[in-house]
Amino acid sequence: MKKSLVLLLVFVMVFSLALTGCGGAKTEPAPADSQAPAAEPTGTDAAETAPALDATQNPALSRGNVLTVATSSLDGKFNSIMSDNVYDSWVTELVFEPLINNDAQGNPIPAAAKSWDISEDKLTYTFHLSEGMTFHDGTPVTADDVAFTYTTVADPDYDGPRGTIVNDMVGVEAYRKGEADSVEGIKVIDPNTISFTIVEQNVQKIWDFNYGILPQHIYKYDNWESFKSTMNNPVGSGILKFEEFKVGEYVRLSRNDNFHGQKTKLDGVIIKLQPTETATAAFAAGDIDLVNPPANLENYDIMTSTGLGTVQEFTGNGYNFVGFNLRNPKLSDKRVRQALAYSLNRELFIENQWEGFASTCNTPISPVSWAFPDPTILNNYDYDVEKARALLDEAGWKDTDGDGIRDKDGVKLSLVWTAYNDVDWPLNLIALAKENWKEIGVELEPELMEFNAVAERVFDKQEFEMFNMGWSLSIDPDPTPIFGGESDVLGGYNAIGFHNERAEEIFALGTQEYDQDKRAELYKEWAVIANEELPYLFNAYRNETWGVNNRVKNMELGPYYRWTYTIKDIELDYVQ
Repeated sequence: MKKSLVLLLVFVMVFSLALTGCGGAKTEPAPADSQAPAAEPTGTDAAETAPALDATQNPALSRGNVLTVATSSLDGKFNSIMSDNVYDSWVTELVFEPLINNDAQGNPIPAAAKSWDISEDKLTYTFHLSEGMTFHDGTPVTADDVAFTYTTVADPDYDGPRGTIVNDMVGVEAYRKGEADSVEGIKVIDPNTISFTIVEQNVQKIWDFNYGILPQHIYKYDNWESFKSTMNNPVGSGILKFEEFKVGEYVRLSRNDNFHGQKTKLDGVIIKLQPTETATAAFAAGDIDLVNPPANLENYDIMTSTGLGTVQEFTGNGYNFVGFNLRNPKLSDKRVRQALAYSLNRELFIENQWEGFASTCNTPISPVSWAFPDPTILNNYDYDVEKARALLDEAGWKDTDGDGIRDKDGVKLSLVWTAYNDVDWPLNLIALAKENWKEIGVELEPELMEFNAVAERVFDKQEFEMFNMGWSLSIDPDPTPIFGGESDVLGGYNAIGFHNERAEEIFALGTQEYDQDKRAELYKEWAVIANEELPYLFNAYRNETWGVNNRVKNMELGPYYRWTYTIKDIELDYVQ
């Protein structure tokens, strides 16, 4: 299944917000890194001297000036245009530097490009690189490397998740067909200046320049397989350098002393494989500095049990849902979908399942987004069995033979829910739905399988009636990749087959409107349409929880600000 650039599909089966679903992995301890001398106190008065650090009180202090981060998976796709899960992306975000990045509020900020210009017609983006940048091998970073990176994505053999970032560039189609030797819309103006020209206005285009620059002299390839063979030994120009990948154990990175921007104060980072079921206990013991487990009361209590760390919590930029196959006659009538929503006690489920670490979702826009509407304009679908029964009656579904299951034109209102059984929340939701929906005459049968099989059945084959998953959304709230008609293809994200004429108009207008207030009005209308039509039975906005060891200073995380973005600011307490 090809993955969209604009957003990252998270199947809400793992414990991280942003990328594609990943499974857990076994781990063994990473080696201790070399320790740098501890800073000496500057005060001369003993009363003003900071208390001595004691590793017997916090074992993490003995690890030196190296941040240790837990992960459940490392696939080794350490390439900025090929990584397809959040954990590999941690590595690429640190090793490679993009033209632009984003701040904690989700605004674009300079990175490798010190500035950029957008033409009056909004079709040409010109980037001016910072002077004096070098890759980790000492070779200068130039506009040719930027052109190489984006031209590689346009390669007809490219099979990574970023293909859409070049789809709208002038000349890409001709290049992919072999009718041109280069992409016309990518122009190197001088060693520090490059421009990209697109075929039509797209307000979110700026985010397509948020992928790390590859050094052409290292990644130049004869064939696509030779390019992919370099993925587990990355060389970039980022704030950290790649040192080692021990399969099944860890990735080790070190400080790039030649980084052109604000340098990190850390000696390095170890991203350590840690089974999900033991990650919080390892954090509580001081074995890990940073961990992102599923947000629930048990994990929260474990992380705070020893007093060695604090928990940062915030609403994630995504949501869980139950998807309907709208091509199916049983589910094509929105009154049936609304009845299923009214008769499912979502509030009870969310409270029991996530214990205060989630809230009810009623539309496909996250509360952290500037596009999130006033929730009072939305139907909350409060639990109401009688209203659900009335809607099914109105839609013509009645129990004509007295067996307790409604029917229409000889077809029983019996639904199959395709779900993964790798984690418990889908199973618990199905159990509640089966009980709730029986009260309104709807039969539910679960079809359980492992996660990848569900993804294949839903997105690659579109062979399902219902399914559950979740989205981790991009900064820009454009819903086209998920709900646009063009995404209703095998392998596309609109697997449910949602088509709505006004929604399509809104999607098109939204990508060409540069006034954010006007865009917000458009997406408010879309939020109401989605809330009324219910292409999904929206479930929950889930919180993220991050355990941060007390020795870690200056790390402030948020829905748009991952820990990798804070490396320039972090300081660690440590002892020899």
